[in-house]
Amino acid sequence: MIKNKRIATLLMFIAVLLLAACSNDNEQAEESEPADTEQTETDTAEEGTESESDDEAATEEEDESSNNDAYIEHQLGLNIGDTATVVSSPEEYKYEVTVNEVSYHDELENVTLYEDIFVLADVTVKNVDEKSFDAADIFTPALGELDSNKYIPAISPDYLQNTSEITLVEGELAPGDSVESTFVFDVDQAKQYNLAFGHAGDQIKTRAEWEFSEDEVQ
Repeated sequence: MIKNKRIATLLMFIAVLLLAACSNDNEQAEESEPADTEQTETDTAEEGTESESDDEAATEEEDESSNNDAYIEHQLGLNIGDTATVVSSPEEYKYEVTVNEVSYHDELENVTLYEDIFVLADVTVKNVDEKSFDAADIFTPALGELDSNKYIPAISPDYLQNTSEITLVEGELAPGDSVESTFVFDVDQAKQYNLAFGHAGDQIKTRAEWEFSEDEVQ
């Protein structure tokens, strides 16, 4: 009988120990849950902030791209002294062109005349793009009789290297920089002219055309 009591007492003691151990494990688990929740909330907040920053950066890039890629209409029927924006293709360099004056020359140093007259167009080119480019890479203008659809491109700078009267289009143009130069045309003399930085048959994104009469040529 005494032996049975001892066994029962021992079993009760073991049961109490087991209950105490389980209680401690539950308390530790409950205490650790808020820390996990707090960590999860922190991670979620950080992810949200990063996502918002990425979205804002993407939006800003899209806005800048949209501003730079905004379509510019062709500018036709301009007068001497007017400024137009030209966008080359495929490079899509964007620059302003101002035709300052146009003049006749019967002869030029070291250049052979094949048609009636040399027509010289004094032009200012300004880089209004967001990137730099070589001024020599701008679109080569052409001159023709108004409404004739016949255009003669400007004489290549290679043939004008030794001509002191001519300022060539050259040099690196950073955004905001401008350069003044002279384009030379060997053409038949006409009553009305059309100077075109790209015409209907050219591969150019945005073109510009200036119209003037022989009375306006100096």
